[in-house]
Amino acid sequence: MPSQSGIPSIERWVRRILIGRWCRRHPPSQSVAILREQQHELVSLVETAGAEAITRVQIRRLPGLEHSSTNYSLAMVVDHLARVNRDLATTLESLAQNQPGTITVVIANYKPDPGAQPQQAMADLDASIAALEQSLADTGKLERSTQMHAHPWFGDLPATTWACFAPFHQTIHLKQARLIASALKSTARS
Repeated sequence: MPSQSGIPSIERWVRRILIGRWCRRHPPSQSVAILREQQHELVSLVETAGAEAITRVQIRRLPGLEHSSTNYSLAMVVDHLARVNRDLATTLESLAQNQPGTITVVIANYKPDPGAQPQQAMADLDASIAALEQSLADTGKLERSTQMHAHPWFGDLPATTWACFAPFHQTIHLKQARLIASALKSTARS
């Protein structure tokens, strides 16, 4: 049963551990390259889907995702990632200056637009990754930051964890996008 924060408590606990492991294997200095590689695959999935990229598809719930995310379109996935990445960039800028983050992470604020359009969503994703690229330009500042910033599911996270959170988060949604794309192909073949 989901907790008040959208995913089961055990998944929140496990995800927090997995985020730590991800960050040890993929330090902040690698985040932008990973994000761009993931973006390339997302763009490919959207372009392959063509007009169907706006079609909502029912998929199984992936660990770490809310039940509401089981009925997204590819454009909605990309829109969600752009929203999250944009605010992550802003948060990282504050943390790099050893200042508290100015954005309160409220999960509802990151729900995608059900009418998201692929071209706009992809442009927004590109802009959000460019903003992350700027905020990650000096990872040394993030490593020296003593500030923490709260995530509603994972609690207070240090700047270095936020710095590698974007590609970790995007990895989960890339799996979601692959499932959606696969379902679209299956429907097209039927």
